[in-house]
Amino acid sequence: MKHRSPLVTLAAVAAAFIIMFTVNMLVSPPGGSSAEPADPSTSPASSGPAQQTTSAVATPSASESGEDRAFPNEVVYAGRTEDKSGAIAVAVLGDRAAAYFCDGRTIESWLRGTVQGSDLSLQSKDGAALQAGLDADHLKGALKIKNDRLKFEIDEAKKPAGLYRARGSTTTIGWIVLEDGSQVGIQTAGADSAAGPELNPDSPQVTANGESLDAKSINGDEDL
Repeated sequence: MKHRSPLVTLAAVAAAFIIMFTVNMLVSPPGGSSAEPADPSTSPASSGPAQQTTSAVATPSASESGEDRAFPNEVVYAGRTEDKSGAIAVAVLGDRAAAYFCDGRTIESWLRGTVQGSDLSLQSKDGAALQAGLDADHLKGALKIKNDRLKFEIDEAKKPAGLYRARGSTTTIGWIVLEDGSQVGIQTAGADSAAGPELNPDSPQVTANGESLDAKSINGDEDL
């Protein structure tokens, strides 16, 4: 009976070890680590630029939306029409408004109506109509009078600028005082109309047809 030499036995053991090591390498995952992969949601990279981009997108507040724009409770707007043919003033008080248009010679119209949010709609006894709405801090709209359609964009009139009216037994006078101090007005007595007398807003008394009249500021809710 033959006996294996120690060298043959050692070689057999080494070959078996090499085979087992190779099989183990083929079965194990790359990287040689059995730990579970990290959760992307907890990775530092996932909480950086992505979150900053999301938070940087601003959502418009309710106060900036068109639906929330509204007139102040009491305000007057005044200015000239787009074609410079006349002046127009609009006085707002709560949900009521009054307006006056005149060309400083013979054409004028007093209008009344209601306010809804940032829009107003006014009409006169002689058939004129005004539609307007807030555009930022301006009042923008159009007046239909006789056969004309007059566009306008006017600013808030701060006193002494504004809308004034004086009434006597036979005479009515309307004035629009503009921010630059200029004014446009008409004096009417019966069927006769002419340019109104100069008004001093600090001392609003005038004489017309021999009668002393007190001019009053129109706030939007008068009976015109």
